[in-house]
Amino acid sequence: MAKKVPLEDKILQVAEELFMANGYDATSTTDIAKKAGCNQALIHYYFRTKENLFQQIFANKFQLILQYIYSDVEENIEFNDALSQIIDGYFSILSHNRKLPFFLMTELVMNEERRKTMREKITTNTQCLNYYARWDKLVKEEVKKGNIRPLETMDLTLDVISLVVFTFQSLPLYSEMFLQNPEEIESYLVHRKEEIKTLIFNGLKKN
Repeated sequence: MAKKVPLEDKILQVAEELFMANGYDATSTTDIAKKAGCNQALIHYYFRTKENLFQQIFANKFQLILQYIYSDVEENIEFNDALSQIIDGYFSILSHNRKLPFFLMTELVMNEERRKTMREKITTNTQCLNYYARWDKLVKEEVKKGNIRPLETMDLTLDVISLVVFTFQSLPLYSEMFLQNPEEIESYLVHRKEEIKTLIFNGLKKN
C-alpha cells in the first residue's frame, strides 16, 4: 500500500510542478488547490500566500543547484577529479529536473526582489560558502603550481554553469529537430557532458 503523502507536502509537490511548467504569474492558488485536492484556505493555512509558497520552492531548487555544483569538492581531492565531479553532478541534477534552468532563469530575470533574496541566501549560507571556499582553494593552488592558466575561480565556475545550462535550455529544440526517441536524447546528453569536459579542460591548458 502506497504511503499517504501529508497534505502540506502534497501542496508543495503540486505547486512545484505547476510553477515549473507555467511560471509564477500563470499559476494560481486555485490551480494548486484543485490539483492537490484541497481548498485554498488550506494553502493559506500552511503557507499564508502564493508568494511564500513560491519562495520556499524557489529557494529549495536554488539551494539544490548550489549543493550539486560544489558538494563534491572534498578535502584532499585532486583538482581534475573535483572539476569532473562538479560537471557530472550538475548534469545529474538537471537531467532529473530539465525544466529547472528555465524556471530559475525566468524568475530571476523577471523579478528583482527574487534576485535580492537569492543573493542574500547565497551570501549567508555557510554550507555553500564552505563549498565554494574549498573549490576556490583548489583552483588557486592549481594555478600556483602552473598546472593550469591563470584565471578567476568564478570565471571557471560560470564557464561550467553556462555550458551545462545551455545544453538543457536548447534540448527541447535540438531534440525535436535531430533526435528521434528517449534513448537518443540520453545518448546526446552523455555526449554533451563529455564534450563540455573536453572544452573546459582544454581551455585550462597554458599556452
